[in-house]
Amino acid sequence: MIAQFFYVGAQVGIWSYFIDFVKDVTPSVTERNAAFLLSASLVLFMIGRFSGTAIMARVRPARLLGAYALANVILCAVAAFAGGWIAVGALMVSSFFMSIMFPTIFALGIEGTGPAKPLGSSFIIMAIIGGAIFPPLMGLVAVRAGAVPVAMLLPLACFVAIAVYARQISPEVTHPA
Repeated sequence: MIAQFFYVGAQVGIWSYFIDFVKDVTPSVTERNAAFLLSASLVLFMIGRFSGTAIMARVRPARLLGAYALANVILCAVAAFAGGWIAVGALMVSSFFMSIMFPTIFALGIEGTGPAKPLGSSFIIMAIIGGAIFPPLMGLVAVRAGAVPVAMLLPLACFVAIAVYARQISPEVTHPA
């Protein structure tokens, strides 16, 4: 439930501030073109979902989740500190690595819960409240710092929490079904 809370918070936060982020780090880009870049990142999300599903046929889901979370830690750090088109590219690519997180966290979270599965799945779905909590926090950080890129440190922290979750899952839960 905690991992899903952090994932949805990170995803909604990144996508909510994407256009402002692009305009901040590349001032010559129009809002319209920034929106096209967001659309391209959503295409990367879709590609990541299909390719991630295929990869999970050979790689344990928890291991792939952890690797993707660590990739997003690095990408959020690059987005926060690099500036310019490198930062924009990093934030765009983060969508690819977010692609498998929601369903993987959900499936791993309810695996082995037996008769408590309906209750467990309900709690995991309630964790989407992270998407309502992190964007305002990111806005506060951006305003206080005077720059949107600094706010990407919050999703970075969320992806660290997801990586820790993936690492702590027991081996008997991490095999493909």
